[in-house]
Amino acid sequence: MKISSMVITLDDNVAGISSIEELLAGISCIEVGQRHGCKIPIVLEAEDESDSREWFYRISQFPGVLKVEVAFVSFEDLNPVECQEVESQE
Repeated sequence: MKISSMVITLDDNVAGISSIEELLAGISCIEVGQRHGCKIPIVLEAEDESDSREWFYRISQFPGVLKVEVAFVSFEDLNPVECQEVESQE
C-alpha cells in the first residue's frame, strides 16, 4: 500500500471549487483535508506505485486544477536495507 499526501492548487477563477472538493471526497482512496484558498490537501492510499501515479495524473486533469504537488510518500512497504558493520580503519 502506498500512502502519499498531495496539495492540489486550483485556478483562482474556478467557480466550482466545492464541486471539485465533492468529487475528491467521493473517491474512496482519497481523504480530503481542509481547503486553504485555492489549495486542497489530500491523502491518497493507493494499491501500488503505478496506481498512485495514475491517480496523480487523473487529478491533475480535473477541470480547474492548475497543479498537483506531492508533499509526502510512504516507503514503509519497501524491503529493509541490510546493514553491515564496518571495521574501523584506525
